Amino acid sequence: MLSAAALIAGLALATPETMSPRLSADLDGDGTADVVTASATHGAVSLKVQSGKHAVTAKAPAPSEDVVRVSLTEAPLGAVGSLLEVGASTDASECLSVWRYKDGALTRLPIRGAGGRELPDCAARAGGASGGGEWTHRWERPAADAPSVLVREQTAKAAHGTLRRRETYAFAGFSLDLDPARSGTDVDGIPIPAWYDARYYAQAGLKQLYERFDLASFRAMPSLTIEADRDKGIFNLRFRTGSSELIAPVESFSSVRAQGTASLVARAGEKTVHADVRLGGDGNVPYEVTVDGLGAELDQTYGPAGSWEGRARRVFTSAADEIAAEYFDADWNTPSGGKVTTGPDGSPPYRVRVEERVFTLDLDHPQKGVEIALLPTDGSRRGWGITLAGPNAIVRTPMSCESAGDGSSCRPDGPTERLRRIGARINVR
Repeated sequence: MLSAAALIAGLALATPETMSPRLSADLDGDGTADVVTASATHGAVSLKVQSGKHAVTAKAPAPSEDVVRVSLTEAPLGAVGSLLEVGASTDASECLSVWRYKDGALTRLPIRGAGGRELPDCAARAGGASGGGEWTHRWERPAADAPSVLVREQTAKAAHGTLRRRETYAFAGFSLDLDPARSGTDVDGIPIPAWYDARYYAQAGLKQLYERFDLASFRAMPSLTIEADRDKGIFNLRFRTGSSELIAPVESFSSVRAQGTASLVARAGEKTVHADVRLGGDGNVPYEVTVDGLGAELDQTYGPAGSWEGRARRVFTSAADEIAAEYFDADWNTPSGGKVTTGPDGSPPYRVRVEERVFTLDLDHPQKGVEIALLPTDGSRRGWGITLAGPNAIVRTPMSCESAGDGSSCRPDGPTERLRRIGARINVR
C-alpha cells in the first residue's frame, strides 16, 4: 500500500488531464474524427470510443497502484486510419497497450517480440528487472505516407561502453510484430549483428578435417570465433591457435545486406585487424571470413565446418558437431564380425549415440594418443577414445573417465580395435 507521502506526491503529478485524458482522431479512416476518453481505475483504464452516435468501451491494463497517470496517443496508419496507444503509469511501473478501432469494434493488438512471444502488459520503471536501463518508447513514420511503427529503446552500461537496444514493431493487421531488419543492438554506436553462432576454421584446417585423418594437426591450426553477445554488449574476434588465444575487440562494423557482405575493424594491442565477411542464409550466417593485419599465421580465410547437400551449404556450429552429424552417422563392422551402430543424438551441440548409450563428443581435450573423446552421459565412467583412420575407418579404445571431466581426464582401459564403415570399398583408407 502506498504511504501518505507517496500518495501526496502522486496526486501532485496526477492532474485531471493525466487522470482522464481526451483524444480526437480518425481511428477507422472514414474521414470523421472519433472521440476517445479514458479514466484511471484500480488496476485498469476505462476506455471509451465515441464515433457519431455509436460508442464502444474496453478495459486497458494499468499498474495496481491507486494513483495512475493515463495518456492517449494517435499512431497514424495512412488511409486506413490510426492506431490508439493507451499508456498508464506510476513512478514505479508503466503499462502499454495498443488498440485498433474498425467496423465499430475496438480490438487490442498484441505486441509480439522474438519468436512471436507477446510482451508483458506492464514493466517496472527506473531500471526494471533485467538489470538494464528503463525502456522508453515512441512512434515513428519512415515516410509521410507510411504506417507508424512502435520503437522501444533501452540503454545500459556494458563492459566496453554504453549498450543500446532498439526494437521496432510494425503493424501486421492483427498485431504489432518485431521487425528484425529495423531493430538492433549497439555499443557506443557500433552495431552488434545477430549472426549464427559458430566456430570458423582456416581453409587448410577444414581440408584436414574432411580427410578424416590426423585431427591433431587440425587442432593445431588457427580458428576464429566471432563473439557477438547482444545481451552483454560484447563484440570480439577471438582467435585460437593450439592452446593460445588472441582477443580483438571490434571497433567498427558496416554491412551491405543486399550484397550479403560485412566489414569489421578490430584492435589487438597495437595491431589493426580487418575482417571481410560473406553472408549466406537469411543474411545472418557468415560462411567466409577473410582476416588481415595479424601476420601470416592468423591472416587466413576462415569458414564454418559444413558439408555440401545438393546445391545448399549446411553449416555446423563446430567441427565436433560436423563429425557427430556427418561422420558418425553409420554402421561399423568389428574385427570379430559384429556390428556397431553410431549416430548423432539430439540437437546442436550434438551428442553421439553408440548403440543404446549416449556420449558427449570432446574434440578439444582428448587424452594423448587419441583424437576424440566420447564422454559418458549415464553417470558411468566408461567412455571411448576415437582416432579417425580416413573416411571409412576408426580406431577405438575403451576409456575410464572422471565424472564431470573433459577428455583429458580419461585413461585407456582396454585393448584398441579397428572398425570399418559398412558399405565402404575395401581399397579406401
